[in-house]
Amino acid sequence: MSDHMERHAEPRHNGFRRQGIDNLMDRFLTHSPHNAKLFSNRQANSSDLRQVSWHIIMQGMSKDDETPRPYSDIAERLKWHRTLLGMNQDEYARSIGAKRSALSLWEAGTHRMSLNAALDLRNKYGLSLDFMYEGIDDALPMTLRNAWRDRP
Repeated sequence: MSDHMERHAEPRHNGFRRQGIDNLMDRFLTHSPHNAKLFSNRQANSSDLRQVSWHIIMQGMSKDDETPRPYSDIAERLKWHRTLLGMNQDEYARSIGAKRSALSLWEAGTHRMSLNAALDLRNKYGLSLDFMYEGIDDALPMTLRNAWRDRP
């Protein structure tokens, strides 16, 4: 090994050699009674914390607080077509090459369906972009148009 390499073989951190850092870490991680009590309190209270967190999460999922659904009109048309075909979300998503989670977000109305997905729907099922994005049913095939207009 060259003289230059030997000089820099041992890494330095903030002017300390590696051994000095290890000694500092050992000093901070000693098992003192104070640290033992600190860690035992966290362990004992962690289930309480998880339970409180779970209740907060569940409150956020309640139907009472309505999440914004800016694309609910698109969601309604998408869900209508899927149920008309008698497919579940996974089957419908796979038929157009999308993920089920993406379809779920589109049907919830919280995320806008991508243009690529709308084009895939047009190619696979004949749903026009005007229908999917604007609700204009004039460009739909006659059977789909009648089914859309006759829906409850």
